[in-house]
Amino acid sequence: MADEEDFSSLPLEQRLEHKVWKVRMNAYTDLAKELRQLDPERESGKFGGFESLLGKIVLDGNMAAQETGLLAVIAFVENAPHPVRRRDEIVGGIVAKCLAATKAGTRTNSKELLMLLSEADTPAPVVAGVVEGFDAKQPKAVAAAVAAVRELVHAFGVKFIALKPLLKALAKPFAHRDNGVRAEAQQLAVELFRWMGPAIMPSLQDLPPVLLKELEAQFAAVAKEPPPKQQRLLRSQQEADEPADAPAAAGRGAEASDGEDDGSGDAGAGMDPWDLADPVDITKKLSDDYHEFIASKKWKERKEVLEHLHAALQKAVRLQMSPGTGDVIQELGKKIGDTNIIVATLAIQCLELLASGLRQPFAPYVQSMLPALVEKSKERKQTVVDAIRATADAYFRATGCDLAAIGDHYFTGATHKNPQVRAEAHHFLRRSLAAVATRPGKGDIKKYADQLKSGLDDGDAGVREAAAEGLGTLSKLVTAKVLDPFIEGVDKIKLEKIGEYAAKATVKAKAAPKARAPAPKPAGRPQPRAPAPAAVAANDDGDAQSAGLGANLPPHIRKKLEASARAAAIKKAQREGRPIDDLLPPAPPAEPAPAPKPAAPRPAAAKPA
Repeated sequence: MADEEDFSSLPLEQRLEHKVWKVRMNAYTDLAKELRQLDPERESGKFGGFESLLGKIVLDGNMAAQETGLLAVIAFVENAPHPVRRRDEIVGGIVAKCLAATKAGTRTNSKELLMLLSEADTPAPVVAGVVEGFDAKQPKAVAAAVAAVRELVHAFGVKFIALKPLLKALAKPFAHRDNGVRAEAQQLAVELFRWMGPAIMPSLQDLPPVLLKELEAQFAAVAKEPPPKQQRLLRSQQEADEPADAPAAAGRGAEASDGEDDGSGDAGAGMDPWDLADPVDITKKLSDDYHEFIASKKWKERKEVLEHLHAALQKAVRLQMSPGTGDVIQELGKKIGDTNIIVATLAIQCLELLASGLRQPFAPYVQSMLPALVEKSKERKQTVVDAIRATADAYFRATGCDLAAIGDHYFTGATHKNPQVRAEAHHFLRRSLAAVATRPGKGDIKKYADQLKSGLDDGDAGVREAAAEGLGTLSKLVTAKVLDPFIEGVDKIKLEKIGEYAAKATVKAKAAPKARAPAPKPAGRPQPRAPAPAAVAANDDGDAQSAGLGANLPPHIRKKLEASARAAAIKKAQREGRPIDDLLPPAPPAEPAPAPKPAAPRPAAAKPA
């Protein structure tokens, strides 16, 4: 007892590093109480005095003291003004000693501490630190690290997490020899699918086919569930969500109801796998005899080398432009017109994958590649037609969905002598109009509408149908009100068909924002009554002096000043929406009717002399 009393009399800083675990445990309890009582603004320096001990507390060798010490670190993170200065050290200790600890309280406290560190700033560095636990030697430590990452993703989503390194690291637990680790890896992949959707699939293509098939079945079940939402908010989000007053909160709610995204829904909606992939140099994947066989006179050799290239392109989501990539594109462009339809189709499919993988760097080749594709669209074999359509769309996306980049080639196809080419040109324009992000100008609307309008009278039924569908999409894009002047003279039946296609069409370009109605003025405030003309004239800056001198001015000048002041007051009232009845000059009194003049007396008759 005497020893314990001596220990309790020691300063807190010494007891926190004492060799007796009970002394440390009691010190951790005292530290948590003190941290909760400190004022972060006025006593921030005292928090800094304990920062250097946080990593040691997490790594405490005694299980009971470690469990209590985690509560002290939690109190620090919750109350300190700068809680993330020792974040990497704390996360490293949690991964090494806490996530797979024997005591359930230690495991629970360590996960809560990870959540709080994520809330304090962002989850990205916390997740990166936990991912290092995937290399742990003990299987239970690896499984615990994978489970912790899954819980972080479930709580915060993927918006604040660096996905590229996480997806790369996911291969390690999938390849682990322990069944428990692999099971946790599957659960993490399913949680990532909830947020990312199909964008996760390219990162899983190297898994064994049996495991991939099992995952796809789980993904299909998850896809039917409602989209996930962020469960815990960052401190920055919590501050942003605190309304200054009720009317402001109501205003934000009204704006959100107008269709604006508040970010609380599916954070991974529309995620692009291309953004998550590392660029691949396809020239390094070519076979040694590629250039020899691509120019071979034997179609089977050309086919074989193109099949190898196609398989390599399918595995590469994102491509890197290298000095030899342009030569590959040019060689494939020449094979679009190959006499063998199989070789030509493979070349077209390879060009689609190149355009999709390169994107903007492919754009300079579109002008030289598209004419051959337009000419090849005369083929009626459906596999070839599908390949041409997919490749043309990939070309358009590579240009940044720029209608000007494909306009000339569209008109070339739309006026071609072959009806199949004309129809495919109209279909290509329709798909392009649906993909643009902004509405075209009236000049472009006119030229496209004129060409599509002429297609309505084409002798081929397929061309007429494609033209009507194109006009329907154009109408949906620019609205019928804008398009109608450019399609005057079209008969009623064709207009109805255009309307049907417009109702079915979907476009990416957003409608112009509607003008918001002015906020209603709060009830209970009486509108200010307009002052009398003389008072207005006296209060206006320009007429104050003239109103003060009015008594000393001649009457005709005073009347002119009053009329000028009254006109200015009326204009001001009209701008502010106030009534002007009181500002109008009084009606002049009706003049009484003039009294009839008395008849002039007749002159007296002259008396005779």
